Formats: sequence, structure tokens, C-alpha cells
Amino acid sequence: MSNKDFDNLPEQPVAIKGIEKPKPADEYLEPYYKTLGDGTLKLLGIKTGLAELDEKTLGLDGLIVLGGIAGQGKTSLALQLAFDACELGTPTIFYSLEMPRRAIFTKILNRLAQVKYSDILLKGRQYLDETGQDKNLLGENIDFYKLLTKEQADKLKEAKEKLTKTSDKFYLRSRESKEADITFESVEREINLIKAEHKADKVLVVIDHLQVFNAGENYKDQIDKEGKLITGFKGISERTGATIILISQKNKAGFTSRGLQTIKGSVDIVYLADVVMFLESDEEKKKDDGDLDNIIATFGGQVLKRIDLVIDKNRYNAPCKIELDFNGEYSSFTERQ
Repeated sequence: MSNKDFDNLPEQPVAIKGIEKPKPADEYLEPYYKTLGDGTLKLLGIKTGLAELDEKTLGLDGLIVLGGIAGQGKTSLALQLAFDACELGTPTIFYSLEMPRRAIFTKILNRLAQVKYSDILLKGRQYLDETGQDKNLLGENIDFYKLLTKEQADKLKEAKEKLTKTSDKFYLRSRESKEADITFESVEREINLIKAEHKADKVLVVIDHLQVFNAGENYKDQIDKEGKLITGFKGISERTGATIILISQKNKAGFTSRGLQTIKGSVDIVYLADVVMFLESDEEKKKDDGDLDNIIATFGGQVLKRIDLVIDKNRYNAPCKIELDFNGEYSSFTERQ
């Protein structure tokens, strides 16, 4: 094009078919201002029931990665957060990609009732001699007292009532036979359906766990796969408004240092997530020094493992550490007093 041609260009922009002019910011400001709080809100995200976690994160929001080495209680913590958030009113979807539905229900009752997991499985059923039928503990009209102590039976009945009361908002998906595949498309579709059914602004989703989620076959290695997964779930969270917790499962042998190294896998996990947190036990922190004092505390006859929930990336606040006690017998986390 010659200089003469440039001189003859129109002063006003010419509309091009299929291309829209960007809108100025003032068209977006009014709806944005309406999203700002009026001073009455304490949290921006979902309340979990763990007071310090809610305070430090302003409630669970966006894409959250929960990681750490195996055996630290990541599934127990995520299940506790999910169920308690649901009990507080948030519709929740828990995608269990390894544990069957029966095991998840038992873990919930295990924590709520403070009855041993094995006792629920071994003693939570009675046989009715007059009919030859048997009733599962989740059924009705069970005489728990024949199999459990009165205290255990009362606790289990109360836990069952809580589970039943919450079950209309608590969705549990697994890979058991005859169930639909769990994919990016199905997760996004189910989030939208549940939001519409409950007329909910917020939905909490847990993926347990990231490394076994079906990412298709178009990836080079595990790191590339994790990058595609984190990118996919980030998109789902942004499009649906759902809060998504991704459990990142790693093996002890794969790491030489603590912290983000236990979940890093792909840099996308760190950069795209809104919150990155990991569980770290006193045992893991002190093993190099040989100092195993105070790793386990006894409280009320119960053995508690001291575990820190370290938040290395925090969307609304500074990185921090929350001290927790983990009761492995009852799959329960409490904030350390």
C-alpha cells in the first residue's frame, strides 16, 4: 500500500462483518458495583465450619488444590469440608474416583457418630429371625442396641438422621458399575443441573483425586496431563461459578522437600489455582532431626495426630498455616486449641 493510499483511508473505523468493537469499561461498571458487599458479609465464599480456615480464606471460593503426601488425611478433610458445607446449606457434589459409595457413607457416619469404622461395618446390621431378612444400618426401624452399646447406638442414630437430612443436597458420584462416565463435560453439566434444581448461587465440588481423573489420551506425560486437568477445571469453575476442590495425591518417594513440592506436578497447579494448600504432619517436619516429641497428643483418651494445613497461595489473604488435630480413628479434623 502506497502513502497515497494511506492518505485516502477513512477517518472513521469501518465495520467488518463478524468482528465487534470492544465495549468501553463504563458499560460494565454498574453491574460490577452491584456485586460489591454492603458491609454485612463476613465471607466471600463457602462456609466450611472450620472457623480459622473460613477466616483466612474468606470462605472457599474458586479453584482450590489440596495436596500432600499419601496418608495425611486429604480425603477425610475434603469430605469433612464438603459434608459440613452442605449441612450449612451449600449443594455439594463429591466425585469419589477410587473409593466406592459405601466407603464414603461409612466415613461420614464414622466422623459424625464417633463410632469406629469397623464397628459400623461389622455391627451396623441385624438379622430379623422371624422373616429371615436383614436390614442395613441406613434403613429404618433398626434395633441398634442388640449390636452396639447404648451410647454408640444413640450416636449412630443421630448421625444417620444428619446424613439423611442432608442427603437431598449432597451428591455422591463414583466409578461403580452402571454409572455414567465422569468427564469434564459431565461434571460441568451436573453442576449446572444442580445449581438450577436448588436455585443456588454457590455449589461446592470435590474431585478425589486429580491424578486419576480421565483426561483423555492426548497428553505427553503425567505433568502434561495434570496441566490439562487444572486448566479444564479452572474453566469449569469460571463458567459455572462453582467452587472446586481438587485433591492432589502424591507418593512419599517422589519428593525431596516439603511444601509446594508435594503438589507441584505441573506449574499450572500453582498459577491457575486460587488457593493452594497442603497437609503436613509434625512427623514429616521433624523426621530429619530425629525429634519425634509431641507428634501425637492424647486428648480425652483419643489419639490425635498433629497436622498443619499450610496455605501457600491465598487469593484473598496472605499465605498462612492452620494448626489441626487429626483423629484417624474417626476421620475427623479439629482446629487445635
